[in-house]
Amino acid sequence: MAKILLYYKDISTDFDIHPITGDLVLLTDADAVKNAIQNLLLTDPFERFFYPNLSGGAKAILFENIGPDTEYFMKQKITEVIKNYEPRANLISVVVKAYPDQNAFDVTVTFSINNNINPVTFNVVLRRVR
Repeated sequence: MAKILLYYKDISTDFDIHPITGDLVLLTDADAVKNAIQNLLLTDPFERFFYPNLSGGAKAILFENIGPDTEYFMKQKITEVIKNYEPRANLISVVVKAYPDQNAFDVTVTFSINNNINPVTFNVVLRRVR
């Protein structure tokens, strides 16, 4: 019996154009899932039609007073949104480190995609902009 491998594809949100083919650059597998997770983290409520409850909650938390409780709350919101809205990712861990002096959170997400057992880690710094 042949094993079917799934390949995930998505377009880059930068809308870069491939220099040879002239087509939009495609993101595949882990890069596509990383891009989707980052988009989920930065989504506000009511920003996506037909999904009014979809929200990473990061933007709202960035304007709270930063402390251990906001660090914990940010971790819980990120875990919840990935588990609920990104079925391609098997979440392994979420680490959130607050930097109150810089008004920022350093978020490290580790996951594996469904067709690969190797863990993928990516880091994003969430900053509040005035």
